[in-house]
Formats: sequence, structure tokens, C-alpha cells
Amino acid sequence: MGLTTLIAITLCCIAWSLWIRRVTWSSRWEFAATLNIALQGGAVLLMSPWASETLGAFLYSLTGKWNLEDYIGHDLYIVAASAVVYNALGRLQQDHELQRSFKQYVEYPATLCIPLLLVAFTLGNGAKIYKADFFQVPTDFWLNMYWLLLCGTLIYLLGYGARALLVLRKDPRSRTVANIYLVSSAAGIAACLVRLATAFIPQLQAVNAGTALTWIFACMCGAGFAITSAESWRKKTRWFSTAER
Repeated sequence: MGLTTLIAITLCCIAWSLWIRRVTWSSRWEFAATLNIALQGGAVLLMSPWASETLGAFLYSLTGKWNLEDYIGHDLYIVAASAVVYNALGRLQQDHELQRSFKQYVEYPATLCIPLLLVAFTLGNGAKIYKADFFQVPTDFWLNMYWLLLCGTLIYLLGYGARALLVLRKDPRSRTVANIYLVSSAAGIAACLVRLATAFIPQLQAVNAGTALTWIFACMCGAGFAITSAESWRKKTRWFSTAER
């Protein structure tokens, strides 16, 4: 399966999920899950070779920096992972405790990471060397620090969310959704680990399999969250419809 096909399938899954969940934007309990899907879709789109060849070239003409669209996409991933945590915690904690935990353990680290990423991105090869696939940009010290910050933050956020999901799965009503969310989170963590390995081990940078694995796991993460969230909402709406009869 080519990269273009993989990205297209993932974006179709996300678009379908957003359509199914289109009424949830105003729902307090469902907003975070829908936001996560939308942000992951935006991230996949911005990281795609198509975006690099079009939007990336346009941004370079304005700023003199390559691959800015990828940096923006990575920022969206951080916010998406934060939304996963918020969605899980929202089903376990009361409002005050939720806001306190989220701000301390999620919002602060994520907010700090984004400007630090920009510094590392600007100083390193990320902004200097153009590649249609940003994963193929050869790393230097600053780009390695960029990947370490990004992947480390995403692993932390997804792992934090997974802790809450492990509690949720004890409830039989939430077990199926929680299990698939856990698999999707694991895929996201796997994508980060593969990316770190290929960034810090120079011999692996010339191997296309590393880049392919990163994309596969990242798309599994996005599609998994999207499909599960859509099916979860469809079940809820069917239950509401049955209850009204």
C-alpha cells in the first residue's frame, strides 16, 4: 500500500467519523473526542507530501523556512493527544478535579512543548532542508531535539490518557471503546518510538521501512480513534432513539 493510499484511507475514516459526530460539537461530554478526530485529520493532511508540495512551498515563500506545515501538523497532534486525555478524564472526575488535573498534568506540559519545538525546528535541519515527507529530512542536533521533545510529549500524553482508559475499561459499558482507544494510543506511542529510533540511529535513516512504519502506526492511531468514536456515537443515538419510543 502506497503512502498516498494510506493517507487517503485515514482521511476518509476521519471525514466519515466527523460527519457521523457532526452534532457533538455542542456536547460537553463528546466535544473532546470530536476535536481529537478533527485535529488528527488536520495533522495527517498537513504532514502529507501533498501539503508539503503546495502549502509548504507557499509558506516558504513567505517565511524562508521549509516544512512549516509539518511543524503545524505536529502541534495539532499535541493538542489532539491532550483532547484524548480530557475525554478520558471527563468520564472519571468531577469538574473541579478534572480542570485541576488537566491543567497541571496536560495543559502546562503541552503548552510549554509547542514554543520549544518551534525553537528546535527553526535552528535545525527541519527548517533548512526540504523533503516532501518530513520524516526523511536528515537529522542534526536540533532536529533530534525536536523529535525528542515532540515524541516524548506525545508518549507522555497518550500514556497519561491510557491510564484513565484502563480505569474506564473496568466498566462493561465502556470496555469495548476503551480497549480500542487503548490500541489506538499504543499505535500512536509506537509511531513515536519508531520515529525516535530512526532519528537517533543514523544507520536507520536510510531505511525506508522506518518511515513507512511511522506512517502506518500514526494512521492506525488516527483511524482507530475516528472509527471507534463514530461507532460509539451511533450506538448512543440508537439507544436514545429506542428510549424515546
